[in-house]
Amino acid sequence: MPNKRGKVKLSRYDRIPEDQMVMRLAEMRRADTDNRKMEVVIATENPVQRYDESRDIIIREVLEMDGIEFRGERKQMPIVDSHDRSTVANVLGSVRQMRVEGDELIGEASFASDERSQEAYTKASEGHLTDFSVTAIPLESVFVERGQTYQTSRGTAVEGPASIVTSWMPTDASICATGADERSVVRRSYFGIPETIQREQEMSESLRGSLVELGMPEEIESSEEMREWVTKNLRMQDEEEVEKAEHDEEEMKKAEHEDEEEMTERPGHYDEEEMKKAVDRALQAERSRQREIFSSCEQLKIERSFAEELVNKNISLDAAREQIIKRAANSAIGQTAESEQMSVKVTEAESDKFYNAAKDGLLSRAYRSAGVQRQVESPANGAEDFQGLGLRRMSEKFVARMGLNTDRMSARDIAMVAMGHPSSLNRHNIQRDAYHTTGSFSNLMLDAANKTLLAAYDEAIYTWNLWCRQATSVPDFKSINRIRFSEVANPEVVPENHDYPESAMSDSKESYKVEKYGSMFTVTWETVVNDDLDAISRIPAMQGNACRRKQNAAVYDVLTANANLGDGGALFNTTAQTSSGGHSNLASSGAAVSVASLNTAYNSMMTKKGLGTSSDAILNIQPSYLIVPAAISATALQVVGSIADPSAGGSSATGNSNTLNIYGPNGSRPLRVVVDPVLDGNSATAWYLAASPSQIDTVELSFLQGEEAPVLENEWDFDKDCYKYKVRQTFGVAAIDFRGLYKNPGA
Repeated sequence: MPNKRGKVKLSRYDRIPEDQMVMRLAEMRRADTDNRKMEVVIATENPVQRYDESRDIIIREVLEMDGIEFRGERKQMPIVDSHDRSTVANVLGSVRQMRVEGDELIGEASFASDERSQEAYTKASEGHLTDFSVTAIPLESVFVERGQTYQTSRGTAVEGPASIVTSWMPTDASICATGADERSVVRRSYFGIPETIQREQEMSESLRGSLVELGMPEEIESSEEMREWVTKNLRMQDEEEVEKAEHDEEEMKKAEHEDEEEMTERPGHYDEEEMKKAVDRALQAERSRQREIFSSCEQLKIERSFAEELVNKNISLDAAREQIIKRAANSAIGQTAESEQMSVKVTEAESDKFYNAAKDGLLSRAYRSAGVQRQVESPANGAEDFQGLGLRRMSEKFVARMGLNTDRMSARDIAMVAMGHPSSLNRHNIQRDAYHTTGSFSNLMLDAANKTLLAAYDEAIYTWNLWCRQATSVPDFKSINRIRFSEVANPEVVPENHDYPESAMSDSKESYKVEKYGSMFTVTWETVVNDDLDAISRIPAMQGNACRRKQNAAVYDVLTANANLGDGGALFNTTAQTSSGGHSNLASSGAAVSVASLNTAYNSMMTKKGLGTSSDAILNIQPSYLIVPAAISATALQVVGSIADPSAGGSSATGNSNTLNIYGPNGSRPLRVVVDPVLDGNSATAWYLAASPSQIDTVELSFLQGEEAPVLENEWDFDKDCYKYKVRQTFGVAAIDFRGLYKNPGA
């Protein structure tokens, strides 16, 4: 270690023969080798691509570290050769002391003593094998649909399609040539030397820097030369020894009778323990430097790759801190000269640009073909180049990007390859997994068909949402129980010195559940050959319309079917209101919509009582909607739209001009007319009144969570050389309370 004069201080120790030192160093190295251990990253939260057989797509998979469960609480598992655990002969050792650090699962890999295991260890220690991979049992997972984003507990945003494994159990680790997770690797170390880039095979650059500081010439680089220099030249001592030697030096200067040569030692004089202590101190300092760098970057949310870059540069901790502060500042304000040198700008890949342009161009054309009003928002650059292309031309472009010469292919072959026909892919040496990516032609068609279906679904005309309540979506297909509570009884007189009476309440319930509805259509390879855009535009649009019609019809079917409620009575009946099924919400004789018939309906709904057995509470429910079939819609609109009562004054054309229509625009009983021709299929004369869902339950509709709109999925049909598209929507509908509904059969 340098003294104040810049020279290396050497202490006085007994001479140890050089051949013994060399032998001792060799023994130390063998002892470290016998440990056969190294630190490895077994798994991380880094998204890994894999093929999802159930969905026939490539997805991203993330193992959340917070969800790890060790088998039997044992933090140890075997190391196998390349995921082959079919026989114990492939077990090369075990990973022990497993722990989670940040978003990584870390462990100590210990290799067995047999020859095969030692060969694997040697290849890993020499840097020939670097990758590890984990085999895990998923216990719980969340699927993220395309277009959605999931944020992990550590703030990583994962875009769908993706599977987030929130609970999992690791079973074994594999050492392999190439792992799926690029971050699951051997932590590059050599028998206890901290993680950094190895120089040649054994000695780290960080240790070399430490030895240079201790006096080793900078031109020495190879590990053999380093060991030779340590063996022959280096005598180190701790700081207390240095201070004592410096003090002794001053004392000896005062005493002229002492020989100055005793202050130094000749090369070749060294002490084994002191040398080991010095190297240990250098290694400990390097460990502290690396921990500080990684910790600082993690706290400031700077990417780990930048921390590794600083570690491998072997710069001082102060210099590293300075660069970390600059990096954090540049991330916040966006620019400095150094950030331009060090920051990495993530740009859209060329393949993504092509796909996005093709997607938006095809979607614009599909919208026009389907007749929907929606426009593509912020189309990708180059989308206009694809708006005029047919399916055949577009498929040629996708096939050409696979590296095939389309000039030598027939239209049939191009269509087959573009659509992912397995035999065609094999014939042209295209890997099936490589084809099934988000940028494939089949996914382009799926995306266009899906968005066209949803656009038509949103634009389809329906009326159930005007008066029927959409309930909160449910998580499963179990029965949905809606409780219908009775009213609280009116307060009673409490005589002096008497207890307050308890308010008795009763309730009933209505039960229903969501059902699955669906249909299928196909897109054949002939569709592409014939350049038939209708298959991915008009047909999906019609499917979207059909889904909306189904919902609408299901809601109005509740009115027309007049099924029994939970109390045993039909939804509409003339029986006086009772707790055993009497609803008194059906006109005893039919009448057309008029002020008189509306008066009768109003009276029926406003005088409805509570559900108690002997209840006399009048609920004063007010109708808000007049629901009519198309056949009598003109009459209903005229009655509700007239300022004067249309029926007053008999046949006189002017006899009604001074009679206020209480159901008209200025009346005290405004009604909104809801016209739906679905009702005409059951009766062209019957009409209904409904209260607002905010006042009382009437009819409600619930969706399955995540499927509030139709879902479109596809898969290849080997038997028919086509893609099958499945449309699914999941919902349930039921009447909840009769008191907010009224029916008149009409005349």
